[in-house]
Amino acid sequence: MNRYALLLVLPWLASCSSEVTPSNTRGQAQAACGTPATSETVRVMEGLKPHCEGCHAQGARGYFASADAFQALLVSDTRMVKPGSPDDSELVRLLEGRGTGSFKQMPIGQKSYEQLVSEGAATLSVEAVRSWIRGLGEQQRDPRPNRDAPRITRMSASQIQRALYQQLGLGYDDFFVNAKEFGFDMAESRGEEYLPLQPPDAIPSPRQYISGERYHGLGGGSVMNQVSADRTPSPTLALTLTQVSQRWCRYALAKQGNTALFPKGTARTANPAEVKATLKRWSLHFLGERFTDAQVDELYTDVFVPLATPTDTEPAYVGVCSYFIRHPHWIFY
Repeated sequence: MNRYALLLVLPWLASCSSEVTPSNTRGQAQAACGTPATSETVRVMEGLKPHCEGCHAQGARGYFASADAFQALLVSDTRMVKPGSPDDSELVRLLEGRGTGSFKQMPIGQKSYEQLVSEGAATLSVEAVRSWIRGLGEQQRDPRPNRDAPRITRMSASQIQRALYQQLGLGYDDFFVNAKEFGFDMAESRGEEYLPLQPPDAIPSPRQYISGERYHGLGGGSVMNQVSADRTPSPTLALTLTQVSQRWCRYALAKQGNTALFPKGTARTANPAEVKATLKRWSLHFLGERFTDAQVDELYTDVFVPLATPTDTEPAYVGVCSYFIRHPHWIFY
């Protein structure tokens, strides 16, 4: 190792544990700063996971995202788990339906976890959780950020919906009308041909099941439907976003008085110079970066021209619009 790099690394490692040496692996150095999850901890996590991950798979309370998350966010938090003392652990109180915080029980609903166990719906007993806590020693949480954490992430389903509404000049009223069902506010689709999407947990929630399913297709989660959010660049995301982007771009271009894509003073023509000016403007509009002339020429030649017809430029503009929405710089940040 370069001696200057070593001088930088050693104090950082030593700040967590005097036992860490330069010969340790990265994983050992990380573990020295935080208590690692034991096999029994993993067993408890897997037992609770089917009933808890619907609400706790991401974010500050994403306890069930991984064994490391369970260990760092829950087990090492003495407010939730007090080693050696299950009666003083909020986790146990929540499972038994006697929580002292904002919630009386977990999972939320009519039945506590303990009741689910008694009915056979849950397999890991509360006594097993108590026994695990009694056997826990002092837990140490790593105060450092995870060096292996992803530096970029993709847009969530809700972010995609909001971004498309804003950038395409569309909104809730373009896809839904307000309706009632058993006295509850519902979002009634204006028609499946517009490919509407709405979070099942939103108010109003979608009346048509497919509107919520399309939201799930973009990776959206739902507490009501017990669906975990998915932020991976999955094939389902690619398929759903392709369909939605093409249909919504066409919808935006056809919307009367919509200036989101063609501000006042600009025209939707087939003139090459004006088309290229639009493409350059759209690169800034959608991606926040202005394409070079070479990039614009390539986009015009490879996407716009093959889709244009002698009598109609709409397919070409739809193709370019959806190209920007499916661009990696749009999806990831």
